Amino acid sequence: MYIVTPNQEQDLLIEWSLYSPQQQEVILTEFRRKFPGAHSQTDLLEFLKEKLEIEGYWEKVGLK
Repeated sequence: MYIVTPNQEQDLLIEWSLYSPQQQEVILTEFRRKFPGAHSQTDLLEFLKEKLEIEGYWEKVGLK
C-alpha cells in the first residue's frame, strides 16, 4: 500500500473540498461498502486518491 505524503494529503483534501456534499456522500457510501467496519484514515486517503484519480496531477506538479 502506498501512503500519501503530507503534501499529497493536503492537496487531496483540497480536491475533496471541491466536491458537493451530495457527491461526497456518494463516494463515502462506496468507501463504506468497500471497507465495512473498522478502517483507518490511511484507508480513506488511499481510496480517495484512487477515486479522484489524482496521481497523474501529482506527477505533473512534482508531488509524487
